[in-house]
Amino acid sequence: MRPSAELQLLFPEFEYKLTQKDGKLFIYDGIAKKYRALTPEEWVRQHCLNYLTQHLNYPPSIIQIERGHEIDQMQRRTDIQVFDKQGQVYMLIECKAPHVALTAQTFHQISQYQKKNAARFLVLTNGLEHQIFEIDYTHTTTNQLTEFPLYL
Repeated sequence: MRPSAELQLLFPEFEYKLTQKDGKLFIYDGIAKKYRALTPEEWVRQHCLNYLTQHLNYPPSIIQIERGHEIDQMQRRTDIQVFDKQGQVYMLIECKAPHVALTAQTFHQISQYQKKNAARFLVLTNGLEHQIFEIDYTHTTTNQLTEFPLYL
């Protein structure tokens, strides 16, 4: 996979670091400070992380990747969790490969993570489309947004 030539994402381009080992490509994850296997989903995740930190000014220190949870007696991992200044989960982001459609099934997946976390924002992205939801617990409503929330 040659990333930028094949996948034109909604996220801005950035200077990423790639390396190759045993014939496989790896991309550097600046949040985790390590290389990860370059899959289409990882390509989307790294673009999303870059967008959050470099364009929306989210501090890397409030972002956690692949946090494990037990949900309905099964081990699950959220792709990206963003915390607020009080240490509460602020946003959950589920990244999919560009060829994976954002459907009711993908929304169901992130809503399962929401059971455990009670985040204010839920985001589904495949890099080509974003679905961003704000949960209003006071009025028990969910509003769909057109942009990622700014870091406050």
